[in-house]
Amino acid sequence: MNAGVFKLSGLDPVSAGPRAILRVLQVLEYLAAHPQGRSLAQMCEVLQLPKTSLYTLLKTLQASGHLELTQGLYRLGPPAVSLGAAMVDGARRSFPEGARERLESLSRRTGETSFLSVLTGDGMHCRYLQVVESGNWLRFSVQPNSIKPAYATGTGRAMLAYLPKDDLEAILARVQFEKLTHKTVSSRSALLRALARVRRERVSVSDSGTVSQVMSVAAPICDAQGNVIAAISAGGPTVRMAPQLADIERVVRSTAEDISRDLGFSGAVGGWSHTRNGKIEKADLRRMAMDLPATPQKT
Repeated sequence: MNAGVFKLSGLDPVSAGPRAILRVLQVLEYLAAHPQGRSLAQMCEVLQLPKTSLYTLLKTLQASGHLELTQGLYRLGPPAVSLGAAMVDGARRSFPEGARERLESLSRRTGETSFLSVLTGDGMHCRYLQVVESGNWLRFSVQPNSIKPAYATGTGRAMLAYLPKDDLEAILARVQFEKLTHKTVSSRSALLRALARVRRERVSVSDSGTVSQVMSVAAPICDAQGNVIAAISAGGPTVRMAPQLADIERVVRSTAEDISRDLGFSGAVGGWSHTRNGKIEKADLRRMAMDLPATPQKT
C-alpha cells in the first residue's frame, strides 16, 4: 500500500465520505500534538467522536501503518510522520510567499491592509516582506522590503516579545528611542510593559506608533520548533479599527496560528499553554516576568 494514502475501506458506507476524511485529520492532528500517545477513551472525550466509529477508524489507520498501538496508547506511525514532515517542508520552503493567501484572507476579513514582517539581522528593525493592501480608498500603505524601528511597530514588538532574554537585552542596550509620534513607545520601561502585554495576550496593538492616527494589530508566527520567526499585522486608520478592535485581534491571532500550523507548529506560542480566550495562565505570567529583562531601578 502507498504510505501516503489513507485506506478507509474498513469504514461503513455512511462514514466513508467527507466526514470520515475530517475524522482522519482530527485524529492525526490530535496525535501529532501528543507524541507520547493517547488512548481510545481520551480521544473519544476530546474529539467528541462516537467510540465505535473512532475505534474502526483507528484500526484502519493502524493496519496501514499510519498509527501504532503500544500498551493501549495510539501514536503516529512512520508513514504519517513522513507525510507530515513532507507537508511541513513544503510550507517552509514556500514561506513567506506561501502565506500570501492567508494574508489576503486577513485583509478581506478585516477590511484593512495586511502584511508579514521579519526582524532584521540585528533585531533593531522589522522588514515588511509581504503586503496585501486594503480595497478601501482610505488605507494604510507599506512598501514591500521597507523597514521600520521594531520597538515602535506592532509586528516588531510581536517578535521582540519572544526573543531569548540575552538577545532582547542586547537589543535594548542599543535602541535609541525616537518619538516618531506623540504615542510612540519612547522608553525602556514602556517597551518592556508592551512586550509583557504581547506575551500575555498573544497580540500586539500599536496606535500611532510610527504614523499618527494609524493602528496596527499584530501576532507572532512560529516555526515547527516553536521559534517566533515572523509576525503578521492588519493596519489601517485608527478611527476605523478602534471600534472593532476585539474582533480584529481575534482574526489576526487566528490567522497567525493558521500560518504557524502550516509551518508545522502544534504547540503554544513561546512554549506557554494558553487558555481558550487567548490569555496565558497565572503561572506562565510569573514565568514571563522572570524571562523579561528587568528595568533598571532609579537610585
